[in-house]
Amino acid sequence: MNKFSYFYFVALALLVFPGSAIAQQSRTDSILTVFHTQPQTVLVASHRGAHHHFPENSLAAMGAAIKAGAHILELDVRETQDAELVVLHDKTVDRTTNGRGELASMTYSQVQQLVLTHQGKPTEHRVPTFREALLRCKDSILVDIDFKADTYEAAKKVCQLVAELGMEEQVLFFLYDYQEMPRLHALNPHIKIMPRAYNPADLEAILAMGIAPVVHIDDSYYDPQVLDPLVKKGIRIWANTLGKVDQRKGYTSFFKELALVNIVQTDEPETLVGYLRKNNPHN
Repeated sequence: MNKFSYFYFVALALLVFPGSAIAQQSRTDSILTVFHTQPQTVLVASHRGAHHHFPENSLAAMGAAIKAGAHILELDVRETQDAELVVLHDKTVDRTTNGRGELASMTYSQVQQLVLTHQGKPTEHRVPTFREALLRCKDSILVDIDFKADTYEAAKKVCQLVAELGMEEQVLFFLYDYQEMPRLHALNPHIKIMPRAYNPADLEAILAMGIAPVVHIDDSYYDPQVLDPLVKKGIRIWANTLGKVDQRKGYTSFFKELALVNIVQTDEPETLVGYLRKNNPHN
């Protein structure tokens, strides 16, 4: 059995036979094995959790994404007025809770009084802290941290909490500005950084730094000649099916046009996981 076959066998055993002797590792360990050794396997990232069934960014939506078979959970991190890290997408609480106002002007005690809404109706779910979200995901799914707080101090707190919980290998830290990569990497080199490349020049600069194991690209500059060598080096390529592709379930066309993409963020994790179980576009 060669090295590749061994890793494939271990990952398969962990996913299919979780109670077996070989499956002493967590589900996260098995996903990381695939992440690092099987570039031909597409990983599914659930955008704000399985939010068609539960409020977005709720603990319940996170649990549903894990149950659906997603490999990565995307969540949004912001900071309250009194510096509590919480999981919320918007600057204001208006759209996703029964409250009103900017999150940054509210104390955590005030946020605790709110309930999350789903399809416009109040629910029993509340805005989770970042710590609660990490603990819900620990050993079960990788976590993509969409960092929406405003300060470097908040970024330090995020990295410190990830390290405190022993989840450094389990998270991706998403950066909108790739130029922040060296400073973030210096905080904790064990935390994977995923920068956004908006154009070919960004991509070139990101790759020159040599510290990003995954890059978020746009289809507007997708170029197999550029990306194929990266995939062969073990760098994963992330793209989204959010919007029209998800709505039309147009995954066959998506993978035909962006054949080297091997992490896909979706609003339909259960549907995409099911599609990929029947159709591996890289085999």
